[in-house]
Amino acid sequence: MRFMISDDLWTLFEPLVKQAKKYKGGASPVLSNRMFFEALLYIARTGIPWRDLPSDFGNWPAVYMRFRRWISSGSLETLFQLLTTNPSFGDLRQVLIDSTIIRTHQHATGAQRRKKRSGPNARPAGRGSAAAEAEIPAKSW
Repeated sequence: MRFMISDDLWTLFEPLVKQAKKYKGGASPVLSNRMFFEALLYIARTGIPWRDLPSDFGNWPAVYMRFRRWISSGSLETLFQLLTTNPSFGDLRQVLIDSTIIRTHQHATGAQRRKKRSGPNARPAGRGSAAAEAEIPAKSW
């Protein structure tokens, strides 16, 4: 499996992870911090559901619950703040934005909008077609 965090990057990243971690007690997790972040990057990169996380990253519920704990404790937000303030990670914050965050509708591509019709031939306001909104008398049998 191909990993995204190089040894050089992890040497810079590891102290920030330890600094951002709010809860430092309890038993050590089976999955190392580095593999935990590799798992998060793998999920973000591939877009797979949590259940499809490869076993190389450990038990998927453990990774998911650890991710939820990092979010609820505020550790993940603290880590992102540390990353953006640290000059060693200059362009790293730009990698975190992808097309799943910045998605537009196909019609929002910059084409000019057609003018709204006014006058007697204008469409009625509201949903549906004009025929559906017109009062059509019921047929008596």
